[in-house]
This record gives sequence, C-alpha cells and structure tokens, in this order.
Amino acid sequence: MLAQTDFIFDAVRPKDSYISMHKHNCFELVYYQSGSGISKVGPIEYRYSPHTYAIIRPGTQHDERRFEETDVLCVGFRVDDTHRLPTLYEGLFKDDNKHTLEGILGIMKEEMQEKKPLYAVKLDLCISEALVEHMRNVETLDPARQEDNLMFAINYMDEHYNEIIRVETLSAMAGYSYHHFRHLFKQKFGVSPITYIMNKRIENAIRMLRYTDKSITSIAMNSGFSNDAQFCSIFKREVGESPRSYRIRYQENSLNK
Repeated sequence: MLAQTDFIFDAVRPKDSYISMHKHNCFELVYYQSGSGISKVGPIEYRYSPHTYAIIRPGTQHDERRFEETDVLCVGFRVDDTHRLPTLYEGLFKDDNKHTLEGILGIMKEEMQEKKPLYAVKLDLCISEALVEHMRNVETLDPARQEDNLMFAINYMDEHYNEIIRVETLSAMAGYSYHHFRHLFKQKFGVSPITYIMNKRIENAIRMLRYTDKSITSIAMNSGFSNDAQFCSIFKREVGESPRSYRIRYQENSLNK
C-alpha cells in the first residue's frame, strides 16, 4: 500500500471560529465539504471553498479561520517511501467534478465509525486510493483540462490585475500546488504569473497616459501599483522612460502627424 492512516475525524466548525497554528508528525489531508475561509499552510494563505482540500506535509505549521460554518473531514497519514511516487506537494487543491476524493473519504469515515473486521486495512487501502486520485487530478491532467484551468486563472488576472493578486490564490483557483501552477503557467504563456500581471498593469497605464488627462498618481492607483513611486520606477524599467516623458512624447508625435 502507498500509505498508512494515522487518524481520521470529521467536524463542523462554527462561523468566525479559528484554530491557531499547529503541526503534525504525519501528512494531513483536510477536505472542506462546505463553508469558506482561509487556511495558512506554512507562510502561504489559501482561501478554501466547498470541495477543495489541503495537503499539509509533516512538521508544517498551519491554521484555519472560517468565514462560514464549515464541514471538514481530516485524515492523517504516512507515505511509504519504498514506492516511487511523484512529490506530494502541499497546498490547496480542487476535487474533480465527480467529487471522487470526497467519496473515498466518506468510505473511510464509515469504516472508522463501524469498525468492521480488517477496518484498519481498509483505511490504508482507501487513503492509498485517495492519493492516487489526487496525483492523477493534480499532476497528470490531460492537456485540454490543463488549458481550462490555466485560462480560468488568466481570465481572473485580466479582470483583476489592478487589485492585489497573490500567486497562491491563483494556484488554488486553478487547482494546482503553488510550484506546479507557476511551472505550467510559464510553460504555457512564456512568462511567470507575476510578470503577466505586471505587463497588464503597464498596458493599462500606457492607455491612460495616451488617452486621458488623469494624474500620474491616479493612473498608478488605477493600474494596480501601490504608489506613484513604484509605478514610475517599474514603468521606466519596462518602457525605457518615465510616465511623464512617455505622455509628452506621445502627445507631440500625435500633433506632428
């Protein structure tokens, strides 16, 4: 078997409740059957929603803050290192459309409650099957499905580039680990997610410099920069001149045509 079960339990967590930072000596899978909130896994915050689940590695500090009443199902497990498995990344992931993982965890919950003969063996079989389904879902998606997940992230970035966007949030939306998302994104679009967002902000700033009389500060804020100093620095680095110089040159060229 690929893994052995250490513990399993389900709980209903009240709205606005909080579990402080803690860690386990084993892997933990936390499946969110309902509700919404934020779980911080190590230094990264993830926003969970129904039918998402967190994978947390042994020794990683994590907490959980609920915005709504949340049904959770938690499984602690250990991985058999003798099997050559893909790296089990931690992060927040999405179950497939059939909620396959939720179904397997439901069987585990029943086994734990009923304790039929050989239930411990059944639990280990189920968590091993759950890991296989997770790896299939995350690491070996067919190209068409990868395309859909990445386009979901791209569409969000196109609409919200002028807001604060965290790559951790994008990877959770797409259903990938942080590192796997960055790898797939750059492989598909040729730039990192951060560079893509920055390019969208520069493009918007260029449009506003050309076609509006808004101040530099206003353009910086409307394009997603934290202040005009940051905007001017990045704009000059990417475009080769300051926003003010760019606007003057564009206006002069337009008059001379």
